[in-house]
Amino acid sequence: MNATRLIGVPGYISGVTLFLVFTAATTSAHGGLLDAFGRHHNRTAGGHHSNQNRLASDAFGPKAEMPRRAEAQQSESAPPPARQRQASRARTVTHVVDGDTLVLDGGERVRLIGVDTPETKHPEKPVEYFGKEASAFTRRMLEGKRVRLDYDQANAHVHHKDRYGRTLAYVFLEDGTFINAEIIKRGYGDTYTRLPFRYLDKFRRYEQEARKARRGLWCYP
Repeated sequence: MNATRLIGVPGYISGVTLFLVFTAATTSAHGGLLDAFGRHHNRTAGGHHSNQNRLASDAFGPKAEMPRRAEAQQSESAPPPARQRQASRARTVTHVVDGDTLVLDGGERVRLIGVDTPETKHPEKPVEYFGKEASAFTRRMLEGKRVRLDYDQANAHVHHKDRYGRTLAYVFLEDGTFINAEIIKRGYGDTYTRLPFRYLDKFRRYEQEARKARRGLWCYP
């Protein structure tokens, strides 16, 4: 656009002039065209940087750094594989066996992942301290309620079953309450650490907090 042809047009020439000055300054600072990442060399500041996408404010030294960082950000923002966080349809809890085991409609038995509550039904062990309280808590929270199960990929190789044929799962109420975590937080059980699971660090922290607060089974008589 030729700015001299617009002389005398009120309020217009200054805007055009500013645009042309800005364009010229930008062109002089940046060398070459943008590549696929929106990256170009900055002659004034040195190095490379981008004007596009999530990397717009980032500066880069070596030219190869930007593709690596772009790929890393893309992988961080990508959703996890669908199977990893796949939850079941809503089911009804028909019976609570003890603090960490329940039965769903259709007879499916479920063992809560990452939780170990005191024994009340073991054929070779007596009822353990705080076992009745733990069972009563889980029964109060779940029996007759609609829940959804979520699975852990650490158990995929055994088809999400334990050696007794029980389904290994995380259990959520319809309002989002995470039952496995609540049992640990309130001191009705401790963290089952023999097998890995994705909430292991969180459950350990919840248990430490329950111990310090002397909640549930951690409040010794």
